[in-house]
Amino acid sequence: MSTTRLWQLLRFVLVVIGLCLVTWLLNILFEYTYPFVFALLLSLITVPFVNFFERKTNMPRALGTLISLVIVLSIVLGIITIVIIQLIHYATVAAERLPDQIETFTAFIQRVFNEKIAPLINDAYESYQQLNPGQTTSLDGGITELGAQLAAAIGVLSRGVASILQSMLGALPLVLLLVVVIVLAWFFITKDWPAYVQSLNRLNKRKGFKEFEDVMINLKSALFGYVRAQFTLISITFGIVLVGMFILRVENPLSIALLAGFFDLLPYLGVGTLLIPWAAYAAVSGDWFVAIGLIVLYVIVIVQRNLAEPKIVGSHIGLNPLAALISIFVGLKLFGVFGFIVGPVLAVLLKALYNAKVFHYMWRFIVGPTATTAKER
Repeated sequence: MSTTRLWQLLRFVLVVIGLCLVTWLLNILFEYTYPFVFALLLSLITVPFVNFFERKTNMPRALGTLISLVIVLSIVLGIITIVIIQLIHYATVAAERLPDQIETFTAFIQRVFNEKIAPLINDAYESYQQLNPGQTTSLDGGITELGAQLAAAIGVLSRGVASILQSMLGALPLVLLLVVVIVLAWFFITKDWPAYVQSLNRLNKRKGFKEFEDVMINLKSALFGYVRAQFTLISITFGIVLVGMFILRVENPLSIALLAGFFDLLPYLGVGTLLIPWAAYAAVSGDWFVAIGLIVLYVIVIVQRNLAEPKIVGSHIGLNPLAALISIFVGLKLFGVFGFIVGPVLAVLLKALYNAKVFHYMWRFIVGPTATTAKER
């Protein structure tokens, strides 16, 4: 191997080690700074409101920041309150109808038992009576062991649920502390935003920071684009569910469509969290028209979302549909549920780094000055 190739290989190894080290440091850094990252993202949304108040009303920036935070928090809390009220309303309605539904369900179970299960039990009992003593003992032992295993599984499940509830209660003080830290950081970052912008502008005059600014601009644009894409997808789901509710002639179709839009934010589960239990409840109640209609509506929403998401997300964050689909799939494999968000954001980050010629500079470093100069000639 020539000396040039050896140095290129060495520089390549250094670049790989550097990337791994940077990734590791960013991961460690995120564990200690993620409340401030969330606060920064919230500030990106709030700054336009603060600038509007400061420009149009000559309001002090601190007061404009406070008012903007109250407006954004009021909108978020208002949406959450509406969703909770609607859930309580439907839970109350279900509780009022529950006695009649239990009676109907009990009659249904009894009819199934008498017509289907009882004959099987009689046949099984007759077969059991014909077994010899050794077979009977083996069967009794198997049933006993199965019961013991089932009891042990129920015990493990109960302990697991209790442990989860205990962990949630134990984490409540930490969650409250995180909320306070995020809100305070959100306020201070938004209030002092112009000072941070001026500092970045001064840094841009130095070598390398212009590329950093390009990456951040592309990433900011992609984040806002991702939010707009999700809002578009939720709006489509809202419209489909609203039409479906009118067709099924259910009560309060607008409220149900709003709930479906809220549940559509949940990865994996989505509107199925609302529609599937409702369809099961309607089937048990004997309302097969509503049950089948809800299942069909759920299939339509899922198919629409899977077909439209790559195209809409890709167009809003600057990726082609195939790249957006790949980023979502890879994100799910690497990060689980949060891969729906992390995957596209990482794809946009890579694209921003490419546009800022970061990979170009890495390649020039690996190739070396001599090879680069010869190639340019």
